[in-house]
Amino acid sequence: MQGSFLGKPYERPATLSEAIFGHLKKMIIEGQLRPGQRLMEKEFAELFKASTTPVREAFQKLSAEKYIIINSRKDVTVATVTRKEIAELFEVVRVLDALAARRAVPSLSDGDVTELRKMTSRLGDFHRQKKVYEYVVENMKIHDRLWRACGNEYLYQCLSTSAEKYAFLSNHLFALGKGSTERPSFFERSFQDHLDLMDAIEKRDTPAVEKILLSHWGKGFLGEAENDGEDFERI
Repeated sequence: MQGSFLGKPYERPATLSEAIFGHLKKMIIEGQLRPGQRLMEKEFAELFKASTTPVREAFQKLSAEKYIIINSRKDVTVATVTRKEIAELFEVVRVLDALAARRAVPSLSDGDVTELRKMTSRLGDFHRQKKVYEYVVENMKIHDRLWRACGNEYLYQCLSTSAEKYAFLSNHLFALGKGSTERPSFFERSFQDHLDLMDAIEKRDTPAVEKILLSHWGKGFLGEAENDGEDFERI
């Protein structure tokens, strides 16, 4: 059986440890578990009606992917976000995103463009309704749709993995704890970029698409000044 996160398919977990890992990762990305929140092995073992062994294995995998921190005393907490981490993510993703678009745009069918236009319309609905989390997810689905058309599976997998981390970072930075009526600073710029991106895609203007994507990632996201290594306000 397949499911999805941000439009990406995945297979049914083969073990209990993998199932717990997937569930906890989703909770962290969606903000049900918050930055700095302590995670207790026994509590999750009871929640999943399992022994502590598969929970511990899931924690180790989440730690390897930098979603949680396990300190020297074996205390487990959800990872916090730094400006340096998100700046480094954008530095990589903007280049790979533009590369994927360069490969994808010439091969898009009229049906693909129509689908992207519908997705951009939904993005506009979330923008008007100030639904930040839904906006972030639909935003990444649009990018994912372009990535899947690039014809390079390795490139797609690199970008797809980065999309999950982007959702984790952006939701913790902006959507959680600040209320659905507060728009983050990147919100308006991001939506205008997507309108411009859709126009360029419809014209099959590959250079314009690349230019938009190279400036899109991180625009207004970190604020006017960057202080590498400084933690964002915990939310």
